[in-house]
Amino acid sequence: MSRTGSNWQTTISKPVSYEGPGLHTGKPARVTLLPASPGLGVCFERWDLSEPQTVPAVPGNIGGSRRATDLECNGIAVRTVEHIMAAILWSDVDNIIVRLEGEELPLGDGSALTYVHLLQQAGLCDLHARRCEASVIRPVWTSQGDRHLIALPYERTRVTFLFLRKGPNSESGYLGSEYFDIEVTPKTFREEIAPARTIGFQWEIRTIREQGLALGATLRQAVIVGENGYVGPTRFPDEACRHKALDLLGDIAILGRIRGHFIGIGSGHSMNQELTRLIARDWKVKRGV
Repeated sequence: MSRTGSNWQTTISKPVSYEGPGLHTGKPARVTLLPASPGLGVCFERWDLSEPQTVPAVPGNIGGSRRATDLECNGIAVRTVEHIMAAILWSDVDNIIVRLEGEELPLGDGSALTYVHLLQQAGLCDLHARRCEASVIRPVWTSQGDRHLIALPYERTRVTFLFLRKGPNSESGYLGSEYFDIEVTPKTFREEIAPARTIGFQWEIRTIREQGLALGATLRQAVIVGENGYVGPTRFPDEACRHKALDLLGDIAILGRIRGHFIGIGSGHSMNQELTRLIARDWKVKRGV
């Protein structure tokens, strides 16, 4: 499915659908991916409302969220978009309509692989319009205490992440760390990043569910981090770190195709969202001129 280096915009060749519960709400939802015209980008449509509502995937529509990234336009929200956003961009799709019957995207297997396979099923179609890409041309960063996130100029796309495993209380300190660094291409994304499942800390599960979060996840769809390492089987020895890289790629995908080296140290969705806003506000970085 990869067309790395093509100068033409793409869309999918045919509609495809998938349904399942959302990660946080646990409510069933159905998503249908549809071909789109040149220049549309990624556009979500809520079809479970009395009248369909459109929510374009643009930085100005990033909404407040906890443990995920939501989009919101005119009071209408689409929840937990990061996995499908990463899958769309790194499956080489420029323009697509994501029709959603529900408020939250289905979780799938807890990673982006469900959506990668769905897009492979749909196939690619060239459009008669030039592809638009931008580049980070100066450092842009954000920090929160001991957590940091930076975007640097780079001729391609690279992601580096340091995942810090903190204990269940302040006395525990750090339980260890994981490091992941990769040049991102459709192939490396599909094989090395997309399969990494969502993360849960063993000591937080009860609390976050009491807060109405992670209601749709099971042990098959999440990698659980305990005080002594992972609880249960993993797909990678550093699966949590890889999923953090996936989330980062999905959040900055709201910018569209942008080249740069993105480095995270213990960062998460709120910082990803802030970095995305900072890049979007910088005209030179946004335009790549």
